[in-house]
Amino acid sequence: MLVKSKDSGEQLQLFFKQDPQYLKTYVREHPNNKMAWYLLGREYEAQGKQGKALYCYAQAGEIYEAYENQKVSLPPEAVEPIREWGSTRKRRRRMGYFRLGFMLMMLAAALLYAPTPPPIPLHVTESAAPLPDGVTPAQLQETKVYYLTGGKSQERIGAALQSMLVQERIGSFAILARGIPMGQTSWIHWLRKPEVLLSVEARQNASQQEINYHDAESCVCEPADPTRAEQMVAAWVSKQEQELVLRSAVAYYIKRKGQAPKQLAELNAPYPDNALPGITPDMIMLFERQKDEILAETAQWVKQNETPKELAPFSEAEGLTKPMKEPLRIVVDKSAHRLALISGSVIVRSYAVGLGGDRTPEGTFEITEKVRNPNGKSNGEFGSRGLTLSDTLYAIHGTNRPSSIGKDESLGCIRMRKEDVEELFDMTPLGTPVTISNELLPKEESRSGSPFGLPLQTEETNPGKVYKWLN
Repeated sequence: MLVKSKDSGEQLQLFFKQDPQYLKTYVREHPNNKMAWYLLGREYEAQGKQGKALYCYAQAGEIYEAYENQKVSLPPEAVEPIREWGSTRKRRRRMGYFRLGFMLMMLAAALLYAPTPPPIPLHVTESAAPLPDGVTPAQLQETKVYYLTGGKSQERIGAALQSMLVQERIGSFAILARGIPMGQTSWIHWLRKPEVLLSVEARQNASQQEINYHDAESCVCEPADPTRAEQMVAAWVSKQEQELVLRSAVAYYIKRKGQAPKQLAELNAPYPDNALPGITPDMIMLFERQKDEILAETAQWVKQNETPKELAPFSEAEGLTKPMKEPLRIVVDKSAHRLALISGSVIVRSYAVGLGGDRTPEGTFEITEKVRNPNGKSNGEFGSRGLTLSDTLYAIHGTNRPSSIGKDESLGCIRMRKEDVEELFDMTPLGTPVTISNELLPKEESRSGSPFGLPLQTEETNPGKVYKWLN
């Protein structure tokens, strides 16, 4: 197809006029940043714009292939100009930029005028939830979800709504939900679908914000259809675990190093500084957009928690809370044979574990070492992962004796199932505090059907050490 250069320029502008504005602006300013192209492709894919997503993935090249474990293909007539431009770039750099601009115009026009190509199989994480109709990823990023803890009454819900409207700036959507308690305790079950109570949609005039009640008991009224709000919460939930792990890693990096990381790569340095195995594209995008906010909030949290606080079981604190904002911590209940990963009053995961009875120490520790395949194998006595407690001979690790889970058969260490310890390893940064005591947790387990996982982008083995944990 032949198009005039003026028309193709206009089509290129049209290509960049759609959301998300931030990434497209960034790509225009940094056209050689392949990660930015990959993230922009992810945004277009989420919007169902397969043609534009395919074009962006082609620009991302090896970044796309590394994260998706497959190659991306364009029609030969589109691929060949890109290949030719790349081969002459070093020899004629300035002329190469003009060629690139022309090819971008031509390809953008072709994408806009040509029929949409058949979708290619693109990897989507199992935890991702679809966005409601008419909601963009940028709007989801601005969405605020609050949990009401404690009892549900019209008075308490009214007070929570007032706090949301007065104290918080609502730029997109805000949703008030009731977290589901675990058993008869006040711990909130993260993996259980929360009860949506009301939603607020922002308007240009703050006094005209649209408030919809979705729970009849909350308003003694005919509740509005909760479908849209529930879809927003589901999409929000699917993003929160990655954000929580990132915030936790930054907080404990500050606590260990005395300063914030200058770049995310410092969080997945090789052993022994492997706070995390790797960084996801969503984490990179979040850090780019909210770096100042994340660093300020985590630094403030570290300052306020310089002295470890004693964990009170089944705290009855009530009111409006922002779930998943406090950095992660680990709690081990010896009486229940449970290990829980916790943020504030929310139990993110709860696993059955094997212990050593009185041989398992009580007190407060922290994760000072993370090692993959301790002693060089994944099926040995320590399983495939190990997390050392405060540089002692005690550790949280896997086991080749799964029948010991729920029993007191170890010499003091904490044994976990293979799939559980591997998920915990990816979610738990270096420096995470660990509390071991009794009567702290409900006996109910909370395990995900789609375990959390991070890409392996660093070296986490330690072949030079023979581990002799008290298994």
